[in-house]
Amino acid sequence: MKKYLSVIPLIVLLCFIASCQDKAAMAELEKHNVQTTLEEQNVTLVHQFFKALDAQDYSFKELLAPGAILHGTAPQEDVTADNSAQLLGPLYQALPDLSHSVEDIFAKGDRVAARVLIQATHKGILMGIPPSGNKLRYYQFALFQIGDGRIKEGWRVTDSLGMMQQLGMELKPIAAAK
Repeated sequence: MKKYLSVIPLIVLLCFIASCQDKAAMAELEKHNVQTTLEEQNVTLVHQFFKALDAQDYSFKELLAPGAILHGTAPQEDVTADNSAQLLGPLYQALPDLSHSVEDIFAKGDRVAARVLIQATHKGILMGIPPSGNKLRYYQFALFQIGDGRIKEGWRVTDSLGMMQQLGMELKPIAAAK
C-alpha cells in the first residue's frame, strides 16, 4: 500500500505539468486564431477596395483611413481621398468598363499583397492618347498596410509599358545627338 501512496505525488505532479503545457498551448493557439482572423479581415477589405474601384463611384474612400496615401507608378500621382476624383476621373472616362480581378492575395500581419489583372476597353482620351477601342489586359502588383480595419497606405506597381503597347504606343530609342 505504501508503494502506491508514493506514486500519488508523482501523478499529481505530472497532471500539473500537463495542465500548464495545455494552458500555454491554448494561449498560443488563441493568439494564432486572432492573427488569422485579422489577416482574413484584411484580405476581405482589399477585395472590397478593388470592387469599389470598379464601381467608379469613389466609394472606396470609405475604406481609407484618414490621411491614407496610395502610392503609384508614373505617370499617376499618389492617390488620396481628397484628390481621387481629380486623378481617377479621367481614367474612369477613358476606361468605362475598368475591372480588377484579384488573382493572388496574401496577408501577413497588417500587410496584404495582391496580384491584380486589370481589364478595360479604351473608349476615351487616356494620357493624351485618343480612343482606340483596344481591349487592355495588364497586371498590377499592390501592397497595402491595414490598420483599424481601414487602408492606411498602399503601393502599386503597374505594367505601364504593357498597357501603353496595347494602346498602340511604340517604344523607340532616343536618337543620338550629332
